[in-house]
Formats: sequence, C-alpha cells, structure tokens
Amino acid sequence: MVSPDRIQKIVREVIQESELPRTLLARDAELSRAALEAWVVGARTPQSESVEQLANGLMRRANELQHLAVRLLALREQMGQSD
Repeated sequence: MVSPDRIQKIVREVIQESELPRTLLARDAELSRAALEAWVVGARTPQSESVEQLANGLMRRANELQHLAVRLLALREQMGQSD
C-alpha cells in the first residue's frame, strides 16, 4: 500500500510538471480546481478514483495534442510537395 505522503508527493509533482493551468487540468480530469489546489498544498490526499481521473484527463489532453501535431505534420508534408 502506498502511503498518503507518497501519494500527495507524486500527484503534486504531476500537477506541477504538467505545466497546464490548473483550471484546464481540472476540467480535463472532471475534477474541481479546489481539489487540485488542496492536493498541491498537501491539505488533502486524493483517493484512487481521483488519481485515475487525473491520469485520464492527462491522457485525453496528450491524445488531443498528438492529433494536432499529426495535422500539422500532414500540412507540412503538403507544403513540401508544392515547393
């Protein structure tokens, strides 16, 4: 079993390292911004369901960014064909 301190540390690091605005991160994860803030400052420890929601929100954001990158690469390829 993972200690509450370790859970808080890892979740705090993930939130900070994502460099996403917390409002956006909360929306993507379908969580409240207040919950994220409480985790970051150590006032609360997220439950396993919330950790999963945060992970799923980050995965959705990553997939969306990957899709946008693919569109840009396709555009670049089309641009190269017209040079």
